[in-house]
Amino acid sequence: MEQELKIVYRDYGIADRFDDGTIELNRNLDKYPELKRAIIQHEIKHTNNPRFNKQDLLHDLSTQDQVRTWHMIQFIFKNPKAFMQFVPLYYTKERGWIKDNNLIVIWSFFLLISLVGIYFGIVI
Repeated sequence: MEQELKIVYRDYGIADRFDDGTIELNRNLDKYPELKRAIIQHEIKHTNNPRFNKQDLLHDLSTQDQVRTWHMIQFIFKNPKAFMQFVPLYYTKERGWIKDNNLIVIWSFFLLISLVGIYFGIVI
């Protein structure tokens, strides 16, 4: 059965989709209608699965076709609280602790690559 999606506005991050079908958007996206539309389309294509899954990870990694990078960069620098989008674990009064499994995997991968690079940089 298909669950109805609900959009809620907030002051931080860019956008997230939660397993209850809620999409939370930064309220400042109203000033960027093209970016907002692309982000909503991106979030709609995510699954409601709260656990890590390959489908959602690949969807996040292939976002460049849907969201124009330059528009996203402009939005983030004009709205510094949007940087919260890249934090894999944070707390809100409304939802408690929020863990973004995709970001945890992505940050872990980059950390591993960085540590291997540092190790070989020191050894060689």
